[in-house]
Amino acid sequence: MGKLELGIYLALPVVAGFLLQGNDYALTILAFMLIYGVLAMATTICTGHAGQVTLAQAGFFGIGAYAAVLVTLDLDLPFVFGFIASLVVSGAVGYALGVPILRVKGHFLGLITLAFTQVVYEVALHWESLTGGFNGLFGMTKPVLPIPGIEPLYSFILILTAFWFAVLLAADNLVHSRYGRAMHMLKVTEQGAQACGINVSRYKSDAFALSAALCGGAGAFYGHFIGYIGPDSFTIDVSIAAIAMAIVGGIGDLRGAILGSVLLTFLNEPLRNHPLYQPVMYGAVILLALIVLPEGIVPSVLRIARPRPPA
Repeated sequence: MGKLELGIYLALPVVAGFLLQGNDYALTILAFMLIYGVLAMATTICTGHAGQVTLAQAGFFGIGAYAAVLVTLDLDLPFVFGFIASLVVSGAVGYALGVPILRVKGHFLGLITLAFTQVVYEVALHWESLTGGFNGLFGMTKPVLPIPGIEPLYSFILILTAFWFAVLLAADNLVHSRYGRAMHMLKVTEQGAQACGINVSRYKSDAFALSAALCGGAGAFYGHFIGYIGPDSFTIDVSIAAIAMAIVGGIGDLRGAILGSVLLTFLNEPLRNHPLYQPVMYGAVILLALIVLPEGIVPSVLRIARPRPPA
């Protein structure tokens, strides 16, 4: 991405949040767009570029949220320490999990990561002394900037936007770097990557750990934004939503992750009071996208708009 394009991406949530001050509902939707945008970009890195199918987004989302909340509540430390803890803990768990399971491929890997998400849910539900069990944890406050004249919710949006943009910038630099190109080769052909001297196991583990850390960071913001976390906050629906956003926008393109998070967050709003229908909507959107635009919206539009060489 060019500097101008990146500047536009940074300006959009900042300007939109400024104009929406006073409308807490609209700012809440914007916050969810940014949080799920990070999850979608994490999915793009792990699945879209490294080719590792994962349904563990919700598990790492929950681990990061609990790590951040426990640090801020139990240790009475500022949000920044909880946020760092969410990145470190979720990334470490992701790396430890990735080393043994990434020997399997395709849908088998997806099933294992699905089981991991369920394990995180069960641990959060039954380890009541740490997680609060079914009642969860509450009492967290949103981090804000001491800027006079702006609303606290918009101040939180600015901090969240900084994290979201840092993820976008770092991911864009990664996928266009030599390291990122080597990682992408895992998706194209693992045998070819091994023949070129690429350490396949290392790159797989790195992609999985990076994706896990980003999901954990998003969880930290989610917990402090909502002010409550519990086992029901991190079900498989979170993973399905992140995958749907990445697929609809274009799972191989970071711009697709951004577009997908915006579109599906809007589509999800009418169903917020009907949570049983949300997975149905995500499934229908994924099927429709795979049938009509199998590459995703952004890659398809770019392919159509790209000028064709003269015959």
